[in-house]
Amino acid sequence: MYYPKSQIKTNLITNGKEFVYLSDNQPYSGSYWRTSDGKYYTGKNPNDTPTFELILATLPLPEVTSSIQPTVRIVPQEGLVNSYLTLKGININNPPVLLVPVYALTIPTPADYTNGAFTRYFCKQNTQFIYLEITQDTFRKLADSDNQIDYKSYTPFTITWTLTGLSKQEVANINLRVTATIERQLGLGGLTQYFKDYSQYYQA
Repeated sequence: MYYPKSQIKTNLITNGKEFVYLSDNQPYSGSYWRTSDGKYYTGKNPNDTPTFELILATLPLPEVTSSIQPTVRIVPQEGLVNSYLTLKGININNPPVLLVPVYALTIPTPADYTNGAFTRYFCKQNTQFIYLEITQDTFRKLADSDNQIDYKSYTPFTITWTLTGLSKQEVANINLRVTATIERQLGLGGLTQYFKDYSQYYQA
């Protein structure tokens, strides 16, 4: 995720009463940073990943939340809304639910080191420059527009991550070039700044 320094305030601290996670409304305590447009995120700064969005504890949850647990997406209402749901065959006493992506690392295997590279899976939140590493299963659900997951809110993509080479610096340079190419081709602003170490998982 990337924000100009002039638009963020970093190294803030909360005691746990001020914010909750956007994803599941659970209290959050610890370091956070905020943007000039009034958004809040976990960590000391945008480079302190993984990053999760926070909301003020006094605010109501948005209609669609981000959580590994299924979350109710449609709230039953009176009148025309109830009629619409009935016509759509939706049971208002048991509304449909959606899963959303959650952070998960893909760890290289011995076979991956033999091959010299492996595939890492990611997604970007469509409304913000927020990136998340995810599992292969979650990636497939997003890529296949699976109705069990909130695929409309995320763009999935993969990175072929080099593991071995003549030197650690060579491997870092390769991974940086590959990431920069994906950033440019898919319009994923700030992607190259998501990674702190482009030689991650390197093995001589």
